Amino acid sequence: MTTTQALDVRLGSAQSSPAKPRRGRRLHLLLPPVVVLIISISAWWLVSATVYGDKNYLLPRPMQVVHAALDNPGLLWQGFRITLVEATLGFALAITIGLMSAIVMSLSKPLERSFYPYAVLLQTVPVIAVAPIIVLWFGYNQRAVVVIAFMIAVFPILTNSLLGLLSTDRNQVDLFRMHQASKMTEFAKLRLPAALPSIFAGLRISAGLSVVGAIVGEFIIGSGGEEGGLGVKVLFAQARLATGLLFAEVLVATLLGFAFFMLVSVIGNWLIKNWHESALQKED
Repeated sequence: MTTTQALDVRLGSAQSSPAKPRRGRRLHLLLPPVVVLIISISAWWLVSATVYGDKNYLLPRPMQVVHAALDNPGLLWQGFRITLVEATLGFALAITIGLMSAIVMSLSKPLERSFYPYAVLLQTVPVIAVAPIIVLWFGYNQRAVVVIAFMIAVFPILTNSLLGLLSTDRNQVDLFRMHQASKMTEFAKLRLPAALPSIFAGLRISAGLSVVGAIVGEFIIGSGGEEGGLGVKVLFAQARLATGLLFAEVLVATLLGFAFFMLVSVIGNWLIKNWHESALQKED
C-alpha cells in the first residue's frame, strides 16, 4: 500500500468515526437518568410492600398507580387539558410582563431604582395571603387561577432578565459607544443577545413554576365541582382516599411541568447553541 492510499484510508476512517462517539454520547446522557428511574421505582415498590404492607391508601404500589391511570384516562385528560390552558396563559403573561418590565428598567436607571425594590417586595408576598383579594377581583374561575400562576412565575423572569441585561461586558459596550451606536442599536445587537442565557435561565425556572402556580390556584380557588384541573381532581381523590388515582394525577402534573421546562430548554439551546458555552456540546 502506498503512502497516499494509507492516508486515504485514515481519512476515511476519521470521517466515519463520529457516528460512534455520537451514539456513545447519547447513551452516556440517557443511561444515568434511566438507572435512577429504575432504582427509584424499585425503592418505591419495596417501601410500599414492606413498610406499609396492606395500607395501600397511604402509599400505593407503582402498578396500582398505573392501573388507576389506565382506568381513568378521561378524568386525567380533562384535568391535564384545563391545567395546561391555565399554566400556558399564566406563563405567557409572565413572559410578556416580566420581559417588558426588565427591558424598561434596564434602559432607565431611575425607573430601575424606583420599581425594582417593589418587585422584590411583591415576590415575598405569600400567594395564599392574597388569594381572597384575587377571588374578589376575578371570581371563582379560571381567570383567578391564571393570575396566581402568573404571580408565581413572573419574578424569576424579571429578575434573571434584568440581571442579564445589566451584565453586558463593559468593553463591548464601550466599543459600541465609540462607534456612536444608538441606544436601541446597542440594546438590540449587544445587550439583548448577551442577556439571552440569563433570560432563558429565568424562563426555565418559571416554566415549572407556572404549572405549580396553576395547581396551587386550583387548590385555593377550586371550581365548585370535580370538573376542574388537576389540582381540583387531586383534592377530590384525596377526599375519597383514592391514593392510586391521586398519585397518577400528581404524576401527570409533574410531566406537564417537565414538558414546559424541556420546551423552553430546547428553544433556548437552539438560540444560543452556536456561541454560548452553556449550550455547546463538549467533547469527551
